[in-house]
Amino acid sequence: MVIYCDIHTHQPPANPDDWAVVAVDIRQLTLPERGYYAIGIHPRQADRTLLPELRMLAGLPQVVAIGEAGLDKFASTPWSLQEELFAAQVQLAGEIRKPLIIHCVKAWQELMAVRKTVRYDIPWIIHGFRGNGTLAGQLLRAGFFLSFGIRYQPEAVCRAWEVRRLLAETDDKPVNIREVYASLAATLALPEESLAQAILVNARKAIPSL
Repeated sequence: MVIYCDIHTHQPPANPDDWAVVAVDIRQLTLPERGYYAIGIHPRQADRTLLPELRMLAGLPQVVAIGEAGLDKFASTPWSLQEELFAAQVQLAGEIRKPLIIHCVKAWQELMAVRKTVRYDIPWIIHGFRGNGTLAGQLLRAGFFLSFGIRYQPEAVCRAWEVRRLLAETDDKPVNIREVYASLAATLALPEESLAQAILVNARKAIPSL
């Protein structure tokens, strides 16, 4: 059976056989016992009073990643608060050994600078990557995984495929993860089943709890 893995989504999988890491609102203080979830403080909804709730939920076994966390220069949140909360989530992810799902907008140099200072060796996943091949190469050399949705730049996909750090997602878009796989497979000139098998291997490296 082919397994389709949606590394970042905001809704349950359309097909029950698919694997999906569902991002949930941190104010949702109870989570279903079954499934895979990510919990974090988004830079556009940054509020330091949410940190205790984050710590409480982050250790649950069904929470397999921290995020979305990150930096966003288009957000109205003060930059200093974004940096503070991102640093707190990086530290938490390192302490509990869970990967980080990252939202980044126009703050790539700042993100990579933070990465260089962190001693925790956990996967960092850029979700919804739409950058070009040059930026993709820089991030991949720094050790990031790149996750692609229905919109992407083909040269970036090819770079991520070459180093086996390619992931797929639907985010908040009204598409099926199988549509994303079909598009990526066409870009890479691969059979969809071969791509699915490779993404599953990558996903288990990026999020070991899957």
